[in-house]
Amino acid sequence: MKNFFKLLYVYEERIPIPLRNLVETQIKKRNFFYKKMTYKSKIEVQKKLFRWADAVFFAPGRYINDDVFESSANNLKIFQLWSSGYDKFNIKGARKFNIPVANNGSQNSISVAEQTVLLMLAVNRKLPHFHSRASSGNWKNNSHGFDLHEMFNKNLGILGFGKIGKRVARICKSFGMKIFYYDKIRSAKNIEKELNAKYVSKDFLIKNSDILSLHLHLNKNTKKILNAKLIKKMKKNSILINVSRSQLVDNKALLNAITKNKIRGAGLDVHDREPTVKNDPLNNHPNVVVTPHIAGSTYDTYSRVIENCLNNIKNTLENKKKIKWKI
Repeated sequence: MKNFFKLLYVYEERIPIPLRNLVETQIKKRNFFYKKMTYKSKIEVQKKLFRWADAVFFAPGRYINDDVFESSANNLKIFQLWSSGYDKFNIKGARKFNIPVANNGSQNSISVAEQTVLLMLAVNRKLPHFHSRASSGNWKNNSHGFDLHEMFNKNLGILGFGKIGKRVARICKSFGMKIFYYDKIRSAKNIEKELNAKYVSKDFLIKNSDILSLHLHLNKNTKKILNAKLIKKMKKNSILINVSRSQLVDNKALLNAITKNKIRGAGLDVHDREPTVKNDPLNNHPNVVVTPHIAGSTYDTYSRVIENCLNNIKNTLENKKKIKWKI
């Protein structure tokens, strides 16, 4: 006889209906009894639903009050986030009440790595500027590419060499880039050899990268890891790519460096204020290319993330070995 487990699906109202429908279709395929709620639900409603559930699927992972966790600590077997990071989730509360938390296992690594390289190319080739010129027919007095740059033979510095950082290295190796990286844990020599990546100090990485790309989770040790002092050390004519978390960078210092031509520009998918606002001086700088926090958001990624997260929940509730992430 099949077990029918109770699953609570928690989502933000901004999540588009087709994406919510995809989640619910996958939930139904696994024969869960399920209910759903948004983060705006009243506390008493949240407590009632959490007490009902065997597991909670957070899509995405956001803050839930300790009181809600406490009321359901005896019945919940797992919190599953479709997010890769924990920084916006109440991880302390989950630990306090001994509720296991799983993330998406970097199932978004393909999408994030591709967006990283897209931003490198877009900044190097000033893509928004030249798209505007071509679409408007304004060819007169353009630079004829004199202010554009290739990727070939440039130094790529990767700060954070996890699954996403390694995938970026793998893609950029094909461009003929010289790859350097820093991480608190050095990778195995066979990985370095495969990716043609050289392990260096953080200081060397920042001083010598033509393109510096950040791939770190946000926590107390990484907040403002690229501060004003380190931004001043960046190579002249270099660019910064940030698809991780905006708070990794002192963005006022970054804007100052770009404005004063200390560095050439930046490609940013994450922002101090989200959603972004009009007339943000950093986002509107002509040498900055921005996207609205979509690096990990593709149809392919969502399909893979939802499938693996729900399988992980099901395996956990059935006391099976948790799945191994395959990216």
